[in-house]
Amino acid sequence: MSRRVPARVFLAIALPLLLLLATVSLVQGPDLGGVAPIRTAEVGQALVAELGWAAPLPQNRQAIVTSIRLPRILVALLAGAALAIAGTLMQAVFRNPLASPEILGTAQGSALGATVAIVLGLNSHWAPMLPICAIVGALAVTAVVYGIAGGTRGFSVGSLLLAGIAMNTLVGALISFAISSLTYDDWGQGSRILFWLMGDFDKTTAQAVVTVGVVLVVVAGCLLPFLRDMDVMTLEGESARALGVHVPLVRSVLLAAACVLTAVTVAFTGGIAFVGLVVPHMARLIVGPRHRAVVPSAAVLGGVFLVAADYLCRVVVPQSGLRVGVVMSMIGAPFFFYLLVRMRRDRPL
Repeated sequence: MSRRVPARVFLAIALPLLLLLATVSLVQGPDLGGVAPIRTAEVGQALVAELGWAAPLPQNRQAIVTSIRLPRILVALLAGAALAIAGTLMQAVFRNPLASPEILGTAQGSALGATVAIVLGLNSHWAPMLPICAIVGALAVTAVVYGIAGGTRGFSVGSLLLAGIAMNTLVGALISFAISSLTYDDWGQGSRILFWLMGDFDKTTAQAVVTVGVVLVVVAGCLLPFLRDMDVMTLEGESARALGVHVPLVRSVLLAAACVLTAVTVAFTGGIAFVGLVVPHMARLIVGPRHRAVVPSAAVLGGVFLVAADYLCRVVVPQSGLRVGVVMSMIGAPFFFYLLVRMRRDRPL
C-alpha cells in the first residue's frame, strides 16, 4: 500500500499552490487589445483599491483585473471545489468509484433545467430562476437514475452505468430539442447556449462568484455532521444500520447536497465534466479513504484543477478557442476507461 500523506500536510502544500496559481493566472492573460501587460504590483494595487485602501488603476486596467479576470478565477476555484465535493458524496452514497455527477446524469439534468430557463427567458425576469431550474433538473434526473439503478435494493456497477448512459442520452436529446425548437428564430441565442454547454468561465460575474460561494459554504457546513456517516456508508446497508446510521436519511441528504452543488455550478459555468470523477480518486490516493480528510482535500484539488485548466485555455493557447469543459473531458474520459478496465479485472461487472 502506498504511504498516505496527512490531510493537514497536503492542505498546507496545496493551498499555497492554489494561491500561487490563482495569482499567476490573475497577472497573466492574452493580448489585451493594445493595453500593456499588467504587472504583479498593479494587480495588488487593483485589489487593494477595491477595498478603498489605495488609488485605483486607470479604468480599463482596473476593470481587466477586478471585473474580468478575478471573477473567472474565483468561479473556477469555487466550481472545482463544488464539483469535487459532489463527486465525493456520490461515490460514498453509491459505494461505487464510477459514480459522479456526469456519469449519473446529474450534470446533464442541471444543464437541461438551466437551458429551459434560458430559452424561455425565465432568468431575465428573476435571476435566481437559473440556478433554481438547474437544481430541479438535477434532482429529477438523479431521482430517476437512483430508482432505476436499484434504489433501496442496492446498486451494481452495471445498473448504474446503464441507467446513467440512458438518462444522459435522453436528457441530451431534450436539450437539443429545446435549443433547436425554442430558439429556431434566434440562432444567436442558440449558439450562445451551445457554447455555454461546452463549459467555460468567459461570462462569469461577481453575482456568480457570490452565488456559488455562498451555496458551497452553506452546503459544506451542513455536511460536517455527516462526515463520519459517509465513512460508514461505504459499508453494506445492514452494516451501516448496525453502526447507528439512518441510511435513507443520510443518503437523501448527501444526494440532495451533491445535486445542489452540481446544479448551481452548471448554471453559471455550463457543462464541465469529470471533475467529480477524477478529483475524489486523486484525493483518496493522497490522504486516504476517511472523508474527514478526503472532502477538504478534494475541494482544494478541484480548485487547482479548474484554475489550471482555465489558465491553459486563456493564457497558454489563447487563440485556439479551447474551452475548460473540453479540457476536462479529454482528461476525464481516459481516466474513466482506466477505472472501468481495472474494475472489470478485479471484479467482473
